[in-house]
Amino acid sequence: KQWYQRRVAITAGEDVMKVIGAGLPKTGTTSLGAALKVLGYSVHDHEEHIVFNLENYLKLIYEGADASLLKKMYGDVDAVVDTPSCFFWRELVQQFPDSKVVLGVRDSPEKWYDSVLSHCQYMQAANWWDNNKWYSPLVMLLSPTVRAFNRLYNFISVKAVIVNVWSAPKVTSPRAPLGINPTILKNHYHDYNDAVKQGVPADRLLVFNVKEGWGPLCQFLGQPVPDCPFPRENQAKGDGAVPVVDQMNKIDLLKNARYEIIKNVSYIAIAVGVIGVGMGLLAPRVTLLKESLPWIN
Repeated sequence: KQWYQRRVAITAGEDVMKVIGAGLPKTGTTSLGAALKVLGYSVHDHEEHIVFNLENYLKLIYEGADASLLKKMYGDVDAVVDTPSCFFWRELVQQFPDSKVVLGVRDSPEKWYDSVLSHCQYMQAANWWDNNKWYSPLVMLLSPTVRAFNRLYNFISVKAVIVNVWSAPKVTSPRAPLGINPTILKNHYHDYNDAVKQGVPADRLLVFNVKEGWGPLCQFLGQPVPDCPFPRENQAKGDGAVPVVDQMNKIDLLKNARYEIIKNVSYIAIAVGVIGVGMGLLAPRVTLLKESLPWIN
């Protein structure tokens, strides 16, 4: 698939990473990724991170792998956006010292909170990736991919303060219908953005709202302005639907998880069937044995 194509560096050992998208989820990351593709960059967005580097991220997060692993992961990629790469912006900046950083922002913390809330509401209504279902432990048992995926999303949820925000102090109000605490989310948005602004040299950083269009982005990257509208991707619909959530069900990794579940359920069914047939064949012999050797009873 075109989205998953990886470009080989022209020179052996060359670090081609040019753009690090450091913006939080729901700050126009999908639109930024699409814009960078229009400009000719090879881009890894959320889906590519999962497809190509799920196990590598688990090594970085849970096994303390050295940050140099990022160079192996992205040494032949021009740009990265969205989770989980955005949470490794410090390490990426160090590993790719010639790259530039684009910090995506919204008009205000309130706008970002609204987008996060809409996303959470949609995910809850769609029952997408619901670990509270009665069958969730069984699904994780049957699929190594689901177990790995769940470990990654536990990390993303905490870092993004999106899914696991329910662990924060609950509030009850029309502005927080899911118990999501607006103050905690908005403070997180402020703190995260401030950390990026303070941690990246000013000449390598662009604070960017996708509403600004091509101008600031192209000037920052030294690229000509394309003769086409700036992409506006993954916009919430009037009913709060977020298309990218639906796209998650189509990626190859989740298809692989479904295959693992079906395969393992089939194996279990075959094993149960074999055991059942075996017991059926043995039953007459056991009865005969009991009749021949009364003392067994």
